[in-house]
Amino acid sequence: MMDHQTEAWIAFDADHFPPRAWRMVGATPQSAALEVRDLAAAVALAPEDDLLTFAEDATAALPVPAKPTDLPVTMSEDQAHRIYRLGAMQQSRPFGRLQGAAGRISGFLSLNKDWDGVICLPGRHYTHWVQISAEEVVSFISFATLPLVSTFCPTDCPTGGSPSSVDEAALVAALQDVLSRPETLALRLAEARSMTQAGATSDAAARGQIWGAALGAELAASRPYWLGQNLALIAPAALAAPYRAALLSQHMPVTETDEARMTLAGFLQARSRCR
Repeated sequence: MMDHQTEAWIAFDADHFPPRAWRMVGATPQSAALEVRDLAAAVALAPEDDLLTFAEDATAALPVPAKPTDLPVTMSEDQAHRIYRLGAMQQSRPFGRLQGAAGRISGFLSLNKDWDGVICLPGRHYTHWVQISAEEVVSFISFATLPLVSTFCPTDCPTGGSPSSVDEAALVAALQDVLSRPETLALRLAEARSMTQAGATSDAAARGQIWGAALGAELAASRPYWLGQNLALIAPAALAAPYRAALLSQHMPVTETDEARMTLAGFLQARSRCR
């Protein structure tokens, strides 16, 4: 039987960009998050310790509606090291999967008992809008917003790592246009790219227009999830500012969270179920 209070282990977040890991003793991080290249690099931090991470792609998943605390934690049997994985959640229509996001949701709910509403989780590959009721993920909708933004932004646009300056006025103006007329999304993206190439705008203004156009389309499609809802934002530092500006522009009260803290709390919830 494991002694979860004193045993050393590694928490590896492959869904973050760049991937990161914490060396843990019981429930206490021994350092700030460490940037690691991949699973092998995370294991190499302490080869003798257990490692806990999120589900892989294309593995079996728990169908929603479901509670994050019901997610299984499985151990790899064919590894030289004990590697545990927290299960994923899956929805059939529209099809989607929650992997690292499922862990962050679990962490948030462990710290916010009896919370109902919608959680917005921007990430490297997807932004998820997740409806929560009675500690259960009821449904969710996902958007490939950051990949879209990264395709059109100037070269230093964030990919989930370091923040880049964004002109919030340009963001809000483009957002309002595309939110009211989603068919103008491609027009606004083309305009921002053309102005950047012609030297007719600053990088911050171009980033603002691109973020605003992409988020206008996202908010238009996700309106049933956020309109009149209790809303929480779990976003890495690089993505918090544009999402905050977008949500506040719609006069939506939003609870901002410490994304790393939510992630660690999710790992601790899963660790308690490792055997």
